[in-house]
Amino acid sequence: MASRYNEGKAIDAVLRRIEARDNILRMSDGRSPDDQHDPDPQRRVDYVCTVGQILYAFEHTGIEAFADQIRLEVHNQRLLGPVNERFDHRSDQEFWELHVPVEASAGLTDAEANRVRAALIEWINTNSARFPVTQLYDKYANPSLGETVADVPFRFSLHRGSLAGPHFAPQSPLCGRFQMRYIVTGDIEPARIERLQKACNAKYPKLTMWKRDAGARTVLVLEENDISLTNYQHVTDALFPAEATMPDTADEVFLVSTYLPNIWWVTCLRRAGKTYYDDGERFHEVDPVELTQLTAR
Repeated sequence: MASRYNEGKAIDAVLRRIEARDNILRMSDGRSPDDQHDPDPQRRVDYVCTVGQILYAFEHTGIEAFADQIRLEVHNQRLLGPVNERFDHRSDQEFWELHVPVEASAGLTDAEANRVRAALIEWINTNSARFPVTQLYDKYANPSLGETVADVPFRFSLHRGSLAGPHFAPQSPLCGRFQMRYIVTGDIEPARIERLQKACNAKYPKLTMWKRDAGARTVLVLEENDISLTNYQHVTDALFPAEATMPDTADEVFLVSTYLPNIWWVTCLRRAGKTYYDDGERFHEVDPVELTQLTAR
């Protein structure tokens, strides 16, 4: 199965942000020690290049909110992907979310899954118009997981958000989109911190070697494509306690959000004197078509 992440393009997205931010261009010396199988495994960072007069070393990793999230989402995609396709790319200026439990597909046979899909599509067709529309990102107008229907063995809910108004572009890429939002009961933030600690433990020692031996400025690139359970603030707030256990950390940490195929967002979570909470560090749009695949992944 192909990777759900985009290592080479995500690194290029961050490099472009650094170039724009610092008003300086990279040189043509970029390479991937990992792709080239450097003899020292601890030097196999994902990418190195010079920006201006500074050598940069990059490590990339995809992140998930809790263990087995990706496996569950693969199963849920098989169950609910056709529902998403049926209602995605509408012609209106609304963004729709269907909330389902993260374990929605657990234990379903193929025949049961077919009945669930058909029942959900029929229910949305029949009931979508009766739900109020709120400004996107405002409080939901109806309870999450507040609906039940025959042939669907879990609670669910539909939410409609308007993209009209001064806060959204007339042709926002979110217009007419339909997304599944997987709901987890309980507090998942301790699990998020634990997952980030594991990522830092795997990536920071290699970056530290490049900083010590080559004087490189080190960058950790986190990639997420989970619109349901992950956002910039959650990751930022989990990163700080996760890094508190590390003897050495990267100079800069970025989050690249790739859950939409035609637009990504680059956010700096931490660098010298700046964090996500500072103006100018957040939500820089990039078109993935324009990015270069800097590594083999």
